[in-house]
Amino acid sequence: MGRFANIGGREIRLRRLMGLASAGAAALLGFVLVGYEAPRWWRLLIFLPLWMAGLGVLQAREKT
Repeated sequence: MGRFANIGGREIRLRRLMGLASAGAAALLGFVLVGYEAPRWWRLLIFLPLWMAGLGVLQAREKT
């Protein structure tokens, strides 16, 4: 059985852009939190943009 794309090219690009932007936000947040020597609990905030980045990139790759 073949795989069919669930979304079009524009939506794929938007999801990929969301993923890359979220990855950039996570990296920036990580640098800021480490630079200011924030407590480890505050560094858990990096999880949210990393999760969004993963979702965006995986959705773009799988075309869902």
